[in-house]
Amino acid sequence: MVRTIGVGSSVFACGWILMGLEIVGGRMLTPYFGGGTWVWGSIISLFLAALSLGYFFGGLLSRRFPQVWALAGIIVLAGAALVPVALAYPLVNERIAEIGIHERWGSLLAATTLFLLPSMLLGMVSPYSVRLVTHRVEDVGSHAGSLYAISTVGSCLGCLVTSFELILRFGIRQILLYSSAALLLTAVWLAGTWLLAVPRAERTGP
Repeated sequence: MVRTIGVGSSVFACGWILMGLEIVGGRMLTPYFGGGTWVWGSIISLFLAALSLGYFFGGLLSRRFPQVWALAGIIVLAGAALVPVALAYPLVNERIAEIGIHERWGSLLAATTLFLLPSMLLGMVSPYSVRLVTHRVEDVGSHAGSLYAISTVGSCLGCLVTSFELILRFGIRQILLYSSAALLLTAVWLAGTWLLAVPRAERTGP
């Protein structure tokens, strides 16, 4: 039960931060590539492509390394990947805008450069989590449905809170750095709840 709570809350947090990143992404690109629909089209398309890659690689790795430490490591990497985005996004956008290509292609290139890695890593969390909490084939469907539902609720709240509150109260760089810290704490929480569920005899030994 403790393990399920740890995994479920981690999936929720990662879904929240993923959608928050997508909302913030629009604010990051608009000053450099305009406010046309191509900016949001680029961001949405990139995140969907990155999620597809994340689902694929997350499922593949969970089969080879079905360990909570691997999932915690993925979450840590996702948090670490946000730090250079927070620090360098103005420079990245400026350099891409200076290339002189049309804004629609510039926005797509910028979105890919900034968001592909962190969003792909966050996409790996849900399929990996399904593998960790599933021990019987007949439970795969219910666990997958529950965890993806929790992730989607997190994404919904992340979208609303980020767009309604966080962007008004904090700068883009602050939101990204806070999100990075939240992912690191999520990884610690996940590992801690997993250890807590280990029987005392296994923790202390003979």
